[in-house]
Amino acid sequence: MEELQQNKSALEGSGKPLLKNTNFLFLWAATLFSSFALAFFTFSQTWYIAKTLNLEASLGVVFVALSVPRLIFMIIGGAVADKFPKKNIMFYSNIIRAILVATILTWFIVGDVTLYTFALFALFFGLADAFFWSADGSILPELVEKSRLTQANSLTQMTNQASVILGPVLGGILIKFTNYETIFSITILLLIVAAILVQKIQFTMPEQQNTDKGMFTSIKEGILYVKESPFLSTFLICSAFLNLFLIGPMQVGFPLFVKNVLHGDSLQFSYLEASVGGGMAIGAVIVGLKNINRRRGLFCIIMMLLSGVFFLSINFSTVLWQALLAGMFYGITIAMAIVPLMAMIQSTVKEEMMGRVMSLLMLSSMGFIPLSYAFTSIALAMGIPIVTVMKSGAIAVIVFVLFVAIRVPVVRKFD
Repeated sequence: MEELQQNKSALEGSGKPLLKNTNFLFLWAATLFSSFALAFFTFSQTWYIAKTLNLEASLGVVFVALSVPRLIFMIIGGAVADKFPKKNIMFYSNIIRAILVATILTWFIVGDVTLYTFALFALFFGLADAFFWSADGSILPELVEKSRLTQANSLTQMTNQASVILGPVLGGILIKFTNYETIFSITILLLIVAAILVQKIQFTMPEQQNTDKGMFTSIKEGILYVKESPFLSTFLICSAFLNLFLIGPMQVGFPLFVKNVLHGDSLQFSYLEASVGGGMAIGAVIVGLKNINRRRGLFCIIMMLLSGVFFLSINFSTVLWQALLAGMFYGITIAMAIVPLMAMIQSTVKEEMMGRVMSLLMLSSMGFIPLSYAFTSIALAMGIPIVTVMKSGAIAVIVFVLFVAIRVPVVRKFD
């Protein structure tokens, strides 16, 4: 395609197998430590607010404080990532987050921590997150050759899923047998180690950064670049659509579905969430092993379609094992859509636009999650059964993906 250019590898040794590519290993390990640090921080503050402060109804205040600056500054973070060395952005973001957690730890020791204390620090934490993830999402093509991007994304996706599944479990164990001071101290240590690992990344060719253009000019260029590409704009819309119609109904709906339809308890709910997370890990492994490099556009469309079908099938479950099976296949197919999609974007977008494009992709997905929560909550408040909400979301995704497959051939035929 004319509007997309194939990246040239910036590293002389990028042809190595991933596990022999030391730069990738440093990035992978840094992502692992950062992901678990974020999981520990989020879980511990949530548990403290809900159980110690007994303000579970006010948890939304902290989540809004965390997500709003992350969304607002995500695209700015992408422009910054295209102007300055990405590893430096990741380093300083980790250090800033470590300082923020250290400040909370000090506050724990010397004074009372309130809901608004967490909200204030969540605000700054979300700001640092925006810059970290914009750089993290766009640095891979500079470390890994195009033919290995699918495998690299598979490994990072597995890492993220591991933190989502194991992070709260390990956090709960730490809080039960130690205290909040301990888990915050471990979080600080993880962030510092992640920062050190990022600094270990060595580029054999100096990064060419354009610092002459203004910030808003750079952001405008990124938006126009995506807008002029049917491939990029369509997949960004797909990402937004999936998150709008599936994430809210899933996150809000799963506990209600388990309680009202399956007549289960919190343990059964955790099983259902784990089945989706485990399925995503399995899907990432499958895609990584196959290392798909042909007809990836059609493959992603099929996987998105199947994810909608399996999410729909969850609603027809009458016993737990049926829901777990459907949830696992939903997780597998959604991961098998995401990983090749990330590799396609990273291997085709111009290097100087990578940060802005990846930040727009993250914005298109993360930005619609709060809206998805809001729409789901409004539907429930209107008395619409959760099964109806979940079914409607799944059907909307299926219809939309079919529309894209039929009416946007450039996506279906993308190799």
